[in-house]
Amino acid sequence: MKSKIYLKEVVENKDFRFGQTLEYYPIRVEDKEGVVTNALFTTGQIEDAIRRAETNIEDIPKVTFLESIFG
Repeated sequence: MKSKIYLKEVVENKDFRFGQTLEYYPIRVEDKEGVVTNALFTTGQIEDAIRRAETNIEDIPKVTFLESIFG
């Protein structure tokens, strides 16, 4: 698995309105054709995804020894 989200990389919501989050985590999503799209995740969305992964551990791709060393 090569995907990473860097939780140190945060952007401010510059057009904040009541009820919105103050900050987002910027992500670049690349589809199978190689098209890259920007996305913004909230802390809650990332926490939901982490809980989903913990609940569905069987669906997480296995990382080989060489992948763990060389990425």
